[in-house]
Amino acid sequence: MANHLMIDMETLSTDVSTVILTIGAVRFDPRGVGIIDKIELRPTMEEQTDIYNRTISDDTLRWWGEQSPEAIEEAMGDRDRVSYRECMEKLYKFCWNRADKFWSNGSGFDIVIAESAFRDLDMKYPWQFWNVRDCRTIYDLAGVSLKDGGHVTSHKAVEDAERQAIVVQKAYQKLIQAGMTHIR
Repeated sequence: MANHLMIDMETLSTDVSTVILTIGAVRFDPRGVGIIDKIELRPTMEEQTDIYNRTISDDTLRWWGEQSPEAIEEAMGDRDRVSYRECMEKLYKFCWNRADKFWSNGSGFDIVIAESAFRDLDMKYPWQFWNVRDCRTIYDLAGVSLKDGGHVTSHKAVEDAERQAIVVQKAYQKLIQAGMTHIR
């Protein structure tokens, strides 16, 4: 069984140094079905802006204002918030020695934001750069999309990470059926 990990974040900007609202991570076998394990984290926002100068974008705030009240509460509510450091330490522990490959939906967003946060806290990354994967590439290669994950993006990070992992599994199934048995 291969251990892969999918990370998804909800943020207040698209910059690498954005304020992180929520993090969802799920462990899965890309050749299997379903999720093995998951974690949901909610770092404090004030600490990120006041101490680490993480950014907020007016455009992203406007975009959040157009989302459902449930999505806004999920992303910005105070429920279960932990310190920024504690949050990133928990993410590190969830990732460390638990996965061979690390995925996100786009090569320039979730993973690089996590790396920026780890740098803020003088922490090492729990992955090597050569083990990072981009969902959009495999979706294109296999002819699948996020819609194949059952429903649309919820903006609840852990649900989005789970859905993305399920679509990666569907992509693997299609590629294996097409004779690409060497994919890992």
